[in-house]
Amino acid sequence: MEANPMSLYALFGQDQRLVVPVFQRPYVWNENRNWRPLWEDVAALVQRKLSGEEVHPHFLGAVVLDQLATSTGSMPARQVIDGQQRLTTLQVLLAAVRDVAREMEVAEKYGRALTKLIVNDDDMSDDPCAVYKVWPTNLDRRPFRAVMDGDLQRAVDVTTPTGTGDPVIVQAYQFFRARTIEWAHELRYEGKLEEGFNSLVRVLREKFELIVIDLKPDDNAQVIFEALNDRGTPLQASDLVKNLVFQRAEEQGLPVEALHREVWSYLETPDWRKEVRQGRLKRPRLDVFLTQYLTCELAEEVLTPELFLTFRQYVNDSGTDLVALIRHLVDRAAVYRRLTADIQPPTPEGRFLHALAVLDINTVMPVMLWLMTRYTEADRADAVAALESYLVRRTVCRQTTKNYNRLFLELLKELKTKDDPAVVEGFLLRQDADSGFWPRDEDIRYVFRTQPLFKQLTRGRLRLLLGELEDALYEGKAERMVYDGELTIEHLLPQAWEVHWPLPDPGSLEAHERRQSLVHTAGNLTLLSRKLNPSVSNGPWERKRPEILLHSALALNRRLPEQWDDEAIVARADHLAAAFCGRWLRPAGGAAPASMVGTMASRPAPTTPSVSRPAGLGVPKPRRDVGLHMQEAFASLPVGAVLTVAEIVAVRTSQYEAGEISAGAVAARLASDNVPGIRAVSGSSPRAARKIG
Repeated sequence: MEANPMSLYALFGQDQRLVVPVFQRPYVWNENRNWRPLWEDVAALVQRKLSGEEVHPHFLGAVVLDQLATSTGSMPARQVIDGQQRLTTLQVLLAAVRDVAREMEVAEKYGRALTKLIVNDDDMSDDPCAVYKVWPTNLDRRPFRAVMDGDLQRAVDVTTPTGTGDPVIVQAYQFFRARTIEWAHELRYEGKLEEGFNSLVRVLREKFELIVIDLKPDDNAQVIFEALNDRGTPLQASDLVKNLVFQRAEEQGLPVEALHREVWSYLETPDWRKEVRQGRLKRPRLDVFLTQYLTCELAEEVLTPELFLTFRQYVNDSGTDLVALIRHLVDRAAVYRRLTADIQPPTPEGRFLHALAVLDINTVMPVMLWLMTRYTEADRADAVAALESYLVRRTVCRQTTKNYNRLFLELLKELKTKDDPAVVEGFLLRQDADSGFWPRDEDIRYVFRTQPLFKQLTRGRLRLLLGELEDALYEGKAERMVYDGELTIEHLLPQAWEVHWPLPDPGSLEAHERRQSLVHTAGNLTLLSRKLNPSVSNGPWERKRPEILLHSALALNRRLPEQWDDEAIVARADHLAAAFCGRWLRPAGGAAPASMVGTMASRPAPTTPSVSRPAGLGVPKPRRDVGLHMQEAFASLPVGAVLTVAEIVAVRTSQYEAGEISAGAVAARLASDNVPGIRAVSGSSPRAARKIG
């Protein structure tokens, strides 16, 4: 290869075509990162020239060109291997300055000088596209021609932001045109308009340089493209994938233009370039799909930094006809968009896909791709239901997602081996470790009774849970409620319950702590409309219940008892747990791991006095022992050890989850000085306790 510095006059001044291959990505530069810095460089160099200072060449980066074969006597043409964004931007800038020069009616020579850098002058050419120095990829050609031909030359209000609905090339033109007009108006006010355009045109022609790298016939354009773009550049993995596919298509003599237009163009819409969240990161949707596609095809984990290299190896090893491979890829992309659509149909599978989006669990997508493309909706229904139950139950029980990558890869391998969707249920039931256990009905009931789900689940997940419970409780005898607004989550017993909800024994610390522990549990949560929620939020039950029964049509709210106390909350939790287990069924079988956190089996069974409660709604949750929690927190420590109240709260014991008990309950028990073997540290700040026996 040969590398030479060239001014814009040297590069664009000769009649030649710089053709961007159809397989390269469209124009994507933007104002903040690219256009504004370029214009600021232009304005700074022009100001130096106007001030009489010496102006040194300004380096704009490198472009890589490969000679194209042309017929004898036709215009020379080179393919743009790298640098199309830069070349396109410079052409748009030159066109914008040309148009403003004409509008300002400065000397015609400036417009003519810039035109020579934009269009070729070859009367013998029969190709109407040969007039353009740079010819972009097909998606950008229409707006590019409009800019180069001066079709967009019109008055621009420089105070109006760039129209984000326009093609990006048009936005670039509008930006450079508006900045040039601002600059020209200032010079006209100073009486230096002619002098200014003289300096501007000379700076653009002579003082901006590119390193032009010309490839020789034996240079491998694809290898050079990958070396320039596969590490540390704005190009995405999907851009490299596209380039690879169509370079191979050219090498095989395939109809590249037709293949791109008829097949690959499905992946060229803005929707595929939109960034979507993957955990804490955002990636272009097409890159995310390619990762899921390769994982599904290979049944192996595909790391983000290795996406392009993995795809290249996949193409090399597949042995599949390239056209068939492209069609297969695009077909799977259409399935993936159905899987991830913002609006899903009101079918069981659609509801699962909606839940999957709310849960933000993407590691199951390769399994879903396989199920969706391999089996009919009826044949895969049981498998989809099992996956939904498994994921929702584990989310409600706060089970880890860290092992999901490995687990779903193992499931995918088994699916591919046995080619039977029925293996999904059995596979999930066999998981007996904490990282993969499928929670049972008794685990769900325990969580609903005891865990502060309002604090543990995101609002989106909690709203999904309550919405599905509402659907499960609907009996079909009343009209189905249709609501076009967003329902809000309401505490039936308010978070600030002390004002209107006195305890039977106001002096009992344990009664206070028990009630406080129930406030955020499932039995105390419901859904209300935005208008109804504020009107009943913190009022007494005698006023709150009639208002809810009068205005709410939800099945969640139709069986609220006349008395709302601790026992009623726990009874309702059992009622909702039963509805949950009916909605998200789990087959019998599969033993619970002994170490599973938050299960009924792994905790002692405290007792509670028998109380009256609504019939048929289950058994209330017994109270827990603050003192025993404190003793267990110190159990493994030597005599004399000291723990702060915050440290005691953070310990998980048989009585409380880590962080579940309130610091006030621990401090109050310390103040009572009645926990055997533990004493408060006098005058300590923060408050602390010492083990004395």
